[in-house]
Amino acid sequence: MKILMTGATSFVGRHLIKHLLDSGYEVFHIVRDTKGFDNEIVWDFNELIPKEVPLCDVIVHLAALVDFGLNLNLEQYKVNTVSTMRLSAHARISNAHFILASMVGVHGYKYSQIDKDTPLSPENHYAMSKYLAEEVVKTFVDSYSILRICGIYGIDGPSHLNLNKAITDAVRYKKPPVLYGSGNSRRNYICVMDVVRWIMHLIKKHEGSSILTAGNTQETLYLASPEIMTIEQYLQASIDVVLPDKKIERKEGRESADMIVRPSDAPFRPVTFREYLSLIN
Repeated sequence: MKILMTGATSFVGRHLIKHLLDSGYEVFHIVRDTKGFDNEIVWDFNELIPKEVPLCDVIVHLAALVDFGLNLNLEQYKVNTVSTMRLSAHARISNAHFILASMVGVHGYKYSQIDKDTPLSPENHYAMSKYLAEEVVKTFVDSYSILRICGIYGIDGPSHLNLNKAITDAVRYKKPPVLYGSGNSRRNYICVMDVVRWIMHLIKKHEGSSILTAGNTQETLYLASPEIMTIEQYLQASIDVVLPDKKIERKEGRESADMIVRPSDAPFRPVTFREYLSLIN
């Protein structure tokens, strides 16, 4: 089965590519500049999709330009929205299943509880670019899985999620985490391993579909952990599992509100935060 993938060097992509290759899939990488992958196709999203991009069975679109600022950044729309439009056209030609990595931020940040019935209210250009990308997929693709993902944690993960810095500092540098404010706000971040497992499940499910049923999947999934913890509990778990001889460093900081996502039913048992720390420690 042929997989067309963007974002292979992203946080999720780095983990996903190994699973795809280990499963025997033929993977074609769309990259904005040369990375050295096998089956690599350079495309900067400015022009139409290169002719050498093959017809494929599944498109996994992970590439994103993350910028939470309020100023207009056209590059962000080019990467996050325009590329989705062009890849959606290719999916339609290929009769491919389209997996789009989106974000729960399309609902905005004023809701303490988020689920499929929560109004859409993107509050910055990043969220708006993802909302528009979702609408493109829904409009032009026959078979798709849109993944509204909450914060993804893991070692060496992107630093805009402070928990990733805490994990990386604890495991790699034996530095205790820093807690700003009370840390009482609650989250249910998802482990990068579980995001990869979810995408692999969707690919294998499509692989097992017949030609007659493969085009019937049109779903929006919420990827979050069923485990709800306060920020302080996340950081204390990092201490308990990785640095039992240390203590959390506490500093004054802005208090944040709860943001809990009601997850879709996972096709596996999600890993707990402490289980993940034990695996990587």
